[in-house]
Amino acid sequence: MILLVSNVPDPRDKYVLPPNFDYRVWFPMHMFVQMEKMEGKLRSVDLIVEVHDARIPVSGRNPKFFKQFCSMRPHILIMNKMDLINMKKYKHPIEDYYRHEEGITDIIWTDCKRRIGRALSSVQQTVLDVLVRSPRFNRFVKTEYQVMVVGIPNVGKSSLINSWRSHNLGKKKNANRVRVLDKPPIYVLDTPGVLSPATRNIDEVMKLSLCNLILESATEPRYVADYLLYWLNRTGDYSYVRHLNVPGEPTDDINKLLIRICCAKDWRTRCLVGTTYEERWDFDRAVATFINLFRNAVIKDCCLDKDILRPYL
Repeated sequence: MILLVSNVPDPRDKYVLPPNFDYRVWFPMHMFVQMEKMEGKLRSVDLIVEVHDARIPVSGRNPKFFKQFCSMRPHILIMNKMDLINMKKYKHPIEDYYRHEEGITDIIWTDCKRRIGRALSSVQQTVLDVLVRSPRFNRFVKTEYQVMVVGIPNVGKSSLINSWRSHNLGKKKNANRVRVLDKPPIYVLDTPGVLSPATRNIDEVMKLSLCNLILESATEPRYVADYLLYWLNRTGDYSYVRHLNVPGEPTDDINKLLIRICCAKDWRTRCLVGTTYEERWDFDRAVATFINLFRNAVIKDCCLDKDILRPYL
């Protein structure tokens, strides 16, 4: 539940989708199939590296995967897209949450799109440290190690793998494995991301959508924009009025906000109605502009799990 910190008249107590809307269509079945395929690779894996989006440090993680897989192998959690949150405010609370709630102590912070060299050095050193200190896998007969990289879609897993490939040009590699260290030989397997089949909380689903972790073509952008408006108002962040440069006070009505955006910027589009074209407000452009305030970190506090982290803040 998001804590109420709002001056908006009659703000919503919770976010509700239309009764006839089924968000389960946002999750393709192939995501569930990939989970089963990964199980077959575990026999050859010595370490699991999980990549997640720092904007939702708790939400969206696959609980079934953690309980079923990570209990069998050492586990490193990479919080990617660290540049999109306030690290001074959230780094230690997130680490404290995982240490106390899940016993996870090996957490690495990365921005795989820009700080590639620093990210790879940190990840590779932590991988080596964890493998060496893990008694189950620190065997003299072990000639090489294999690491599995996992995560829900679009969190930066592929960016990390591709960076490893580019960083290690000339080393032995193929489509599914890349050698990232020579002494000892450590290979990284690329695996499909797996979105949690246990995602049934509407706030969690909308957070995934807002972070663009669900295919854009599978979601309804206006609902995503409406959730962003709800979340900003509930957490007392009204900076969107200033960033959008629209007149008036904050509102909890997404339709009113979209009209104000279109009016302020004179955004219009021509639509075919019957056999003639009519000029109407360009709501699609207004929706995209509003959502991008969050996705481009124009809104400064982009941690969507601040309510979950509240005991540690």
